[in-house]
Amino acid sequence: MKDITYKELAKDLNKSEATLKNWKQKFPILLEYVKTGAFCKKNNLDIERIKKLAELQEVIKGKD
Repeated sequence: MKDITYKELAKDLNKSEATLKNWKQKFPILLEYVKTGAFCKKNNLDIERIKKLAELQEVIKGKD
């Protein structure tokens, strides 16, 4: 899976990298949501795929 960078986020959001790095201090939850969404988009993960991965994870945990 491909990770997301501040540079890519900045370009997609039409913001500077410095602005996004400031979000880490001022709006950490917002930044986490943005990073998570961008990661999913970059890796072609839609809601249905995420749900299936979560279900698979639960099945795997149950086998421990």
